[in-house]
Amino acid sequence: MMNVNRRTFFKSFLSAGAALAATGMAATPRQAEAASREQIRGVCLYVPSLGKAGDFVEMMNRNAPGSWTVHPLNGSLTDHYFTTRTLYEEARGNANTFVGVVDPATFAIVHEAIVDCGGCFHYITYEDRNRVTFSAQLSEEV
Repeated sequence: MMNVNRRTFFKSFLSAGAALAATGMAATPRQAEAASREQIRGVCLYVPSLGKAGDFVEMMNRNAPGSWTVHPLNGSLTDHYFTTRTLYEEARGNANTFVGVVDPATFAIVHEAIVDCGGCFHYITYEDRNRVTFSAQLSEEV
């Protein structure tokens, strides 16, 4: 499922590329630069009882190096809602990445907590029937 803003971005990006190609003014290739280690300031949520959750957290640390805080979602679903809401609100303005790996029931609660704070998602992936990964957008509070 693709966000409407992303779809609009890709349409405009591809249109601009087609226009450049038609005029023969394609950009010259440049050396790619790796992101510095300090660019990611992330928050990662996970359900400890979920199989492979530890693998996800390890993968985030390995593939997206930076400064990560990892928060297990323990307790009841009500606790998950308030924990997620608190962490999401604290992350606004302090972090630039908010991701997680949870089960579908917990994701329903996490989704509501983030949406109730005015947030939305970059992606939501149902990897199997028991595992959902997501990335929520973090914007400055208005």
